[in-house]
Amino acid sequence: MLRSRPVQIAFQPEAKVTALVLSLNGQVVAWSEGDGQVFIAQQEHSKFTVSGSWKAASLVRGIAVRGNSVYVLDDAHGVSCLDFTGKVEWQLEVGAGGFDLQQTPFGLAVVDGLGRLFLVRYDGSEYPLQGTYEDILHMQSVGDYLVLAYENGKVQALLNGALAWSRPMRGEKGESITCIGSDSNHNIVIGREGYALVAGDEEVLEIEIWDVVHQKLRHRYDVKSRLVQAIPGDDGLLCGFDDGKVVYSTANASELIHEVRLECKYPIRNLVSRNGCVLASAWFYIFGRDKDGAEWKIEHQGMPNFLELSSDGTICLFAGEDQNDWTEEEPIGQFSLSDPLLETDASELTLWFEKTDEALPLSAEEIYREDDEMNEFFTADELASIQNANASDEGLDALQAALGDLQGETVQVTPDGALDIDTEQLLSQLDDAITNMALLPEEGLLDELNTGIREVIVPQAVSGDDQQHVADADGKAIITLDGTHSHDPQGRIQTWSWIDSTGKEIASSSKVKVRLGSGNYRFELRVCDRDGQWSSDSLQVVID
Repeated sequence: MLRSRPVQIAFQPEAKVTALVLSLNGQVVAWSEGDGQVFIAQQEHSKFTVSGSWKAASLVRGIAVRGNSVYVLDDAHGVSCLDFTGKVEWQLEVGAGGFDLQQTPFGLAVVDGLGRLFLVRYDGSEYPLQGTYEDILHMQSVGDYLVLAYENGKVQALLNGALAWSRPMRGEKGESITCIGSDSNHNIVIGREGYALVAGDEEVLEIEIWDVVHQKLRHRYDVKSRLVQAIPGDDGLLCGFDDGKVVYSTANASELIHEVRLECKYPIRNLVSRNGCVLASAWFYIFGRDKDGAEWKIEHQGMPNFLELSSDGTICLFAGEDQNDWTEEEPIGQFSLSDPLLETDASELTLWFEKTDEALPLSAEEIYREDDEMNEFFTADELASIQNANASDEGLDALQAALGDLQGETVQVTPDGALDIDTEQLLSQLDDAITNMALLPEEGLLDELNTGIREVIVPQAVSGDDQQHVADADGKAIITLDGTHSHDPQGRIQTWSWIDSTGKEIASSSKVKVRLGSGNYRFELRVCDRDGQWSSDSLQVVID
């Protein structure tokens, strides 16, 4: 047995959820689906009711809520501001479309499709930047600062649109920033990975904690796994790692004195702390640890890419998808940290999202009535086939009737108990019945009977060998990711998907060219056949 929390379906999307946000007071939720449909819901009488919707120009990359407005970033147009009914209040076009959205004290920070930074005030006017910032890989709001990490490993902090701090870069062969976060003292927390061609030479995973106000490195810790999430804890720091561990460290520790809060076994996707309770999403689960140390788990139908909580934890929403285009869309789940824990079996974790609607029993009249309402949707050939099938049923009925009437007209019992059969009439009735049965359709019958059942074979993804390249004079290199050698003996592969180390899809074709700066990269190829069977393969790319 294990512990869980009561869960219910908050919303049932009709397409993949691409963004989700919940206001801190828990009164407003907004999410986007598919290629840009946005929905806004407000809480009334402890229940969310959709109050408005709007169609964005393209895929929505981010949503934010502030005051009475919802801010939407799509990858074709840019930023749109909506009221709670879905009415557009203002729009601002972003050069190469939106890629990432972050709320800051002064407005919205937007990274476009080319990695360039834009600052937008909440009234829709553009905030002036004292400089140009490009090739941005991560950004995070930390106190009054906007922290940027670049593709080449550089990290900077902006204050009011101006550069306030730059972190010295390390490693002769470069480095990669795996995470940006903060601790309870608003220090900047950086997860980094150094790499080189020779094993052991700057190949190290570290956490750095910087006091940006005094521009001073507070601590540097060696760790055994990549840091992927870093958030403030109670007077300290909560870290989520690629190996599934969530650990806590005090704010001023000279060493990474840590306490393992959660063991999720899978890379941490989201990490949240509310009122002493720690929550993490990993794989298909939400893992939790309450203030008293009680651990619990919730299972989702998809991988929870989004986890949003109100400030008091009474409303928690989560959403994600199972990466299978052949199944129905996964629901948006809702639970509360104020609800008591339940003792349950692992097999019962899926009950909240499984369909439990029972079909109402039909009456005999409804089952056997003739219904021609759907005939207009069939072609003439399809209708003829249906009529032939009905004729075969009529032939069987006639034969049954003929045999069932043997005690009637064709068969009589003599006084001595012998049967007196009218052979001529019996043969006539049987002949009519067999004639009706001759209407049974023949085409495709033998083919259908002779069809064998083939085993469905999972397609094999082949991403190719690891690659190593030398950057051009501009510090970039163009490399090819080639998955065309992926194979399926049954020829059923329908989708290809290239995923970068952050979990974002960068291409949906079997072969793609990408332009990379110096660094160490990992890409994953996923292939899926039309039955939803899929597999993945990965490769590493080093750009010197």
